[in-house]
Amino acid sequence: MIEERGRIVALGGDGIWVETVQRSSCHGCAAKSGCGTGLLSDFWSSASRVYVPVPQRQLSSLGLHDAVVIGISENTLATSALVVYLLPLVGLLVGAQAGNVLGAEPLAIAGALFGLVAGGIGVRWFGHRNRSNPSMTPQFLRAEITQPCATPVDWSELPKP
Repeated sequence: MIEERGRIVALGGDGIWVETVQRSSCHGCAAKSGCGTGLLSDFWSSASRVYVPVPQRQLSSLGLHDAVVIGISENTLATSALVVYLLPLVGLLVGAQAGNVLGAEPLAIAGALFGLVAGGIGVRWFGHRNRSNPSMTPQFLRAEITQPCATPVDWSELPKP
């Protein structure tokens, strides 16, 4: 199960809207504050919202701005990625080859464009066909309990400036 953390931005009748921030994987090293790639990824990071169904008994304990963890299975992600990336590419190559067999270069270009558009339509059909498939929707895994730091500090023991 691939997990993603987010926060609740809206509550629905049978689920929640979760906002996740997409970041690059460039936040793991110690030089992230001085690295140009890390700074650019912070600038270009975007939030996405997704609707996640939640069982009614758990929905009553959730509130706005709560931190939650949602997940999707690895098999679902791999299948979807293959369809989204490979279907238009295969359509482009098959269309270009068919246009090349039928005629000269202009037909190959037209065939490639037709194949690319047909692959895009195939991706759209796949998404529409699996819209109500429960294995293709994100699953609510758990709510993360975020508590403020409650460690007492004895200010009298700190050195004075």
